Amino acid sequence: MKIRRLEIAVVALLLAVAAGFAVWLYRPQEGETIAVISVDGEEWMRLDLENEPDRLFSIEAETGKPVSFEIKDHRIRFCEVDCPDHICEKAGWCDSPGDRAVCMPNRTALICYARDEVGGG
Repeated sequence: MKIRRLEIAVVALLLAVAAGFAVWLYRPQEGETIAVISVDGEEWMRLDLENEPDRLFSIEAETGKPVSFEIKDHRIRFCEVDCPDHICEKAGWCDSPGDRAVCMPNRTALICYARDEVGGG
């Protein structure tokens, strides 16, 4: 069976359209990310990363958990924790829906959601 040039062109076009759709579907959603900090399984704080100023802050005074976060350039990360392995710090920056980091010893989670998943900021 011989494949014709037209068939190859149609398959290539379909692949290009599918790839373009995938890129569009999974593009970063600028200004659409809400970071949620949970402590002991309960939501503690929501942060609209597009509107948050660059800053460092600790949650220890309010929660008793020795955990600090850094917000910089519309992204957030664990920056200082008092636990043995520091895996949450190594997780790096969270700035897109689906990004997450968890400090298990301090029972503190940082999860980024799309604005429409959590109903605003």
